[in-house]
Amino acid sequence: MPESVPVPVPAHASAASEPLLTVGGVTAAGAAVLSLLVAFGLPVSADQQTALLGLVAVLAPLVVAVLARSRVYSPATVADLLARRR
Repeated sequence: MPESVPVPVPAHASAASEPLLTVGGVTAAGAAVLSLLVAFGLPVSADQQTALLGLVAVLAPLVVAVLARSRVYSPATVADLLARRR
């Protein structure tokens, strides 16, 4: 008898269901950390602060995409997994 292969089951994940909230959260966290550092005396000019916030705004979607990719399933994969369970 062949060994059974475990079939992954898609799980509900906030990053998969609400990716914009996650991107917004990462961006807001980056901005908050920068503001906190400036408030505690980090010598950053206004131009440097704008550049850092721009960097956070660009990197946040990329970080979320990499982290959320493992939690997202295509409709074809879900249909295939459900068909195997029957």
